[in-house]
This record gives sequence, structure tokens and C-alpha cells, in this order.
Amino acid sequence: MKAFNKTTSRSFKKLKNRFLLPGFIREMKKMGIGGLSGGNSVRVITDGDDFFDSIISAIENAKRSINLETYIFSSDTVGWIVAEKLAEKAEQGLEVNVIYDAFGSMTASGLMFDMMRKSGVEIIEYHPFVPWRRFWNISFRDHRKILVIDGAMAFVGGINIGLEYAGIKYEGGRWRDTHAMIEGPAVKDIQFFFMENWYRNGGAMMDSRLYFPDLPEVGDLLLMIICTRARKKVRPVYESYISAIRNARHSIYITNAYFIPDGRIYRTLVRAAERGVDVKLMLPGKSDVTFVKYASRYLYKRYMKRGIRIFEYADSVLHAKTAVVDGVWSTIGSSNMDRRSFRRNLELNAVILDQGFGELMEGIFMKDIENSREITLQVFEKRGFVEFFLEWLCYRFRNLL
Repeated sequence: MKAFNKTTSRSFKKLKNRFLLPGFIREMKKMGIGGLSGGNSVRVITDGDDFFDSIISAIENAKRSINLETYIFSSDTVGWIVAEKLAEKAEQGLEVNVIYDAFGSMTASGLMFDMMRKSGVEIIEYHPFVPWRRFWNISFRDHRKILVIDGAMAFVGGINIGLEYAGIKYEGGRWRDTHAMIEGPAVKDIQFFFMENWYRNGGAMMDSRLYFPDLPEVGDLLLMIICTRARKKVRPVYESYISAIRNARHSIYITNAYFIPDGRIYRTLVRAAERGVDVKLMLPGKSDVTFVKYASRYLYKRYMKRGIRIFEYADSVLHAKTAVVDGVWSTIGSSNMDRRSFRRNLELNAVILDQGFGELMEGIFMKDIENSREITLQVFEKRGFVEFFLEWLCYRFRNLL
């Protein structure tokens, strides 16, 4: 755990009257998870058009380097726009590096990646399919969504490079997702995770001066950047959720696209509800993976019997992965709350420890409730046998995902 700098100490003192944070930070420090940095600013992006406008503008204004890591890099309209912008900056002499996942981007055209390579973009295909490895090397995927510009600005969250996330402007699918644009000292941690993955997978050596500049304080937010897997066999994102839920006193609002928690998370949520914490789950009413939707619904009855309220987002496909606890602990990232994200995938989440930011996240959650329907126990119990059987079957085979 990083030592507190002056800004970090000031940010923490503002929040020391909150009950959750001392316990959470103590537990994270004990497990050696994450590093706290103060002096950051975070802009929340919940609109697909806003996201693509923002990253395209950031790429256009880059001066030295661009690092992009994404699970899906589609060769549709927005994919080609982003690819061409990256190629233009490489031709101008910037160092442009891309990591894309072989499985997530399996339908993308090779012509797009060839075009970028010819323009000077360095590209790594993460875990390509190989028939001589177990399950053809499909199991472990890079599910992160990271963009770092000049080592000074970073984007992290749930949005891939694909038309389904875009809105009216780009004639996209309007999926509901959340991303964050981060500036300040925490960008160094995001850059580090990209570079570690780059070198581990055979990437060319880089000039670190282009990627790790001195970063001034640009705000007053306290951030922790965490991944899903650590060398000490600790699962940082998983443990951060457990700790925040366990220390909650007032409220837990979780939005998650693929919500199939294990027994430990399930029990921690139930105990929170039993001690009077307001626990609300925002889950997909429309999902791009029907198997996951049925598996997730299998536990609905147990949640509701213990006082946990469930809302299904109805306006479009829900793909966000966020949470806010006690209005002071928030997270935005790529990690779902399922076995695959916690145990198999590369993921990256930003944890923001700030009361004002937490209130903003609570406001976004409440706005999403307006576009959702609450699932009540009385209505849910009336579902047909076929639905119940599908839920049971998918839940029983959930570990195959």
C-alpha cells in the first residue's frame, strides 16, 4: 500500500467520520491490495456517444503516446473510426500500442488490424487460439477496457470498442454502460497495469519517459486502481467488494451485467441486509447472454426473502459494472460479479473513496431505477415451470462459462 502523500491525507481526513472507510482501508492494507493516490479527478460517462466522442477527441489531441487495451475491438463503424485515428497518430510519430483479446475480437476483420500495423501501430493479440493447448487457450481472457493518453489521462470501465454501445449519433445499439475518465496521479497505476500486460505478452520495449510523466494534482479524489488477479494469490477486486459490503452501515447499490456471485459474496450481502443495510441490485432485464440471465435469476427468490431488492433494467441491454456503498465507496470497472471475472479474466476497476462522488453514483443508480422494473417475490413465484427449470439448469452449469 502506498504511503499517504499530503493530498491523500487531506482527502482521507475529510472522510474519517464515515464508518466504512477505516475498516475497508485497514483490510486492504492487511492483504497488500492496491495503492491509494489523492489529487485525482474523475468524470463519469454513461452515454455511448459521449464515450466515443471523448476517446476520439483524446486520441486526436495526444502528443506522445497512446495505449489501448480492450476485450472487443469490432470492425464496425465506430471500430474503424477509432482504428483510423490510431493509425493517423502513429503516422505522425506517436507511439501507439494496442492489446486486443483474441476471443472477444474474433469476429473483427483482420484488414483493420493490418491497416493499423502498416501505419506503425504496435499490436498484441491476447491469447490467440492454439489447438495444442487446453481448450484451445480459450479459458483466460483479457476483459479490460483501458485507454491511456500521454500517461496523463486514462479511461477505464465497461465499454468496448463496438457499435452496440453507441447511441443515436453513431446509430448504435444504446447499451447502458459506465466508463470513467481519470486524470491525476492514479493514471500511473493504470499505465503500469497496461505496461505489465504488454511486456508479459511479448510487447516491444518502450521509452518509459513517454509513459510515466510527472503528474500534477488536478482534483481531490482518493483513488485505488485494482486488478482481479495478484501474484500473492489474492483477488483484489473480489476482496474489495467483500470488504466494502462487510463494512457497510447504510446502503449497498450494485449494478452488474453478469451477476452470479459465489457463496461468500452471497452470504456477505445477506448478512448486510439482515443487519438493516439497504441492499439494491440493478441487473439486466435484457441481456446479450441469455444463459447468464437465467443463471443469475436462480437466486432471486433467496435474495428477496432476505430483504434484498432487485431491479431489472428495461430500457436497453445493461452492461455496466459499478457499485456504491454508504455513499462514499464507489467502483467503476470491467469486472463482472461472477467466477470468470474474479478467477480467470484480466480485469481492472477503479475504486473511488469520496462522499461527493458517491452521491453522484447514487444519483445515477436512482435514475436507472426509473428505467427499470422491480422484481417482487409475489410476482416472481408465479413464473412458469419452464422458466424455473432453465434457471436451475443454467445455474448448475454456470462454472462452464
